[in-house]
Amino acid sequence: MSVIKKRSRELLLIAIIILIGVVVSIRTPAFFSVINITSILYGNAIIGIMAIGMMIVITTANIDVSVGAQFAVCNMICAAFVKATDGRYAVLAVLLSMAVGCVLGLFNGLLVAKLNIPAIVVTLGTMNIMRGGIYYLTNGNWIDGLSGAFTKVASSRVLLNVPMAVYIWLFVAVVTYVILYRTNIGRNILAVGGNLVAATRVGISKTGVYLFAFGYLGALVGLGGAVSAAKLKIAQPSNGIGYEMDLIAAAIIGGTEFSGGVASILGTVLGVLLLGVIDNGLVLAKVPVYWQDLATGAIIIIAVTTSALREFAPKKKSGKGAAK
Repeated sequence: MSVIKKRSRELLLIAIIILIGVVVSIRTPAFFSVINITSILYGNAIIGIMAIGMMIVITTANIDVSVGAQFAVCNMICAAFVKATDGRYAVLAVLLSMAVGCVLGLFNGLLVAKLNIPAIVVTLGTMNIMRGGIYYLTNGNWIDGLSGAFTKVASSRVLLNVPMAVYIWLFVAVVTYVILYRTNIGRNILAVGGNLVAATRVGISKTGVYLFAFGYLGALVGLGGAVSAAKLKIAQPSNGIGYEMDLIAAAIIGGTEFSGGVASILGTVLGVLLLGVIDNGLVLAKVPVYWQDLATGAIIIIAVTTSALREFAPKKKSGKGAAK
């Protein structure tokens, strides 16, 4: 019973995803086909990879709204390298994109930690700097015609005929689990997010935690940018607009709390899948596209409200914040 109670959020998300699938399949039987399920996983793998990074940042009680612009920068730099090398150095291209994203994330984390400026203010500023900078450097031009071994990074099919991008998403989730729950930095992230004052009093470095969290998110954004370039074989400076809302929504829906200290990797993965299933179901049902945004917005409000209610309940009972 304790396991069920502890994982109630994830179990509820699984039930909702299945329920939506059943409802959609009544009208569109193709929903539960292997092709469509694989398409949902493949179509949401990039967002899924980056959402796990956003979960880490939110767990520290911060937020990063510059991820869309970071994505565009990494995407374009990766594509430029691939174009110049004819796609021969796939691994190097991915690592380059991740390194660029990590540097951009570290810059955000440094500003937040050292200047004590709210993360949303810092990242709003860097978002505009990054987006404006990439437009200036590229004159708004696309990079297309990507070829070579690099283009197989996302779409090559391996076990169970599932695209590589999905396995990269799964790998990121596993690695993040190990980092968050089996390492000192992971414990420090949870401690700082749960109670910053108490964490600093026992010697945990706020700066170190923030740098790791924002840098890790940046690296995953870079990975997402590389996978996107491989998948679409094209990159453009307008890529990534609005991604921040998708990433935040997935993390919050999954049970990660804005107040920090509480994270759920499985919940974040399920949050991404829930949004993907809703979008896919609405498309199959031929519902107008604007309903997708309305549905996503409603889900975010419900998720944040239920999260706030969970936090408020113990406070009302005990008169002080409950330990997380």
